[in-house]
Amino acid sequence: AAAAAAAASADRTVDQPCTVKLKIWRYDKKNPLAPLSDARLVIPHAVLCSEMGAHFSPCGRLLAACVACVPKDAEDPAPGEPIPRLVYELRVYSLEEQNFGEVLAARSVRAAHCLTSIQFSPTSEHVLLAYGRRHSSLLLLVADGGSCITVHTILEVYRIADMSLVRVLPSAEDEVNVACFHPAAGGGLAYGTKEGRLRILRHDKPPPRSASKRPMAIGRCLEDELLEVLDWSGLDADADGLPNGNSGSDTD
Repeated sequence: AAAAAAAASADRTVDQPCTVKLKIWRYDKKNPLAPLSDARLVIPHAVLCSEMGAHFSPCGRLLAACVACVPKDAEDPAPGEPIPRLVYELRVYSLEEQNFGEVLAARSVRAAHCLTSIQFSPTSEHVLLAYGRRHSSLLLLVADGGSCITVHTILEVYRIADMSLVRVLPSAEDEVNVACFHPAAGGGLAYGTKEGRLRILRHDKPPPRSASKRPMAIGRCLEDELLEVLDWSGLDADADGLPNGNSGSDTD
């Protein structure tokens, strides 16, 4: 029993990402050599699995980061030590003067230890999460003809206004090293894989077709079109190229 408990504890530790103390100081561009002091915002347990693990919004008013939420009755752990009963959240912080550091929106993240990128969209209305490892919490079953294939979530897009999940991209083979939106609104997004592949996904609504002649996606990879369903659901895309309403594929 003791061995089983130790093994379970080790598994939980493996699934816990490294956390760091993220600090933001006021910077005086007129005096760039001035020493940094009195941090304006301190995030004690930010998950930074890569240099793209936190992101300032293009509008300059928001910061997005994944944070480990330590239970109130738990002792504050030392850096590098596992934290019991952890919950990870994607949080959006305000950088505006009147409420600097306030958490404006948050939602739980299933596999924080797999995160490789957190990126705002060009309009600062959506945030992109990319996963660089396969994990049971990201597992999906997708119908493929008369059978089902196993895929894993590699990208998620959330709407910041209500933190609803508006798009999920699964893959049977990709693991994402880095992902980002195109700098122009509506330009889509791109990601690079651990195998050295570059994938570019965009919303380019095809010409109207007859609903009775809906084509079958034979021979196509799951990654070929991120928003193909919009053509058949009648939804319009917003400025970021994402659906204005929820579609049938937008499941949490």
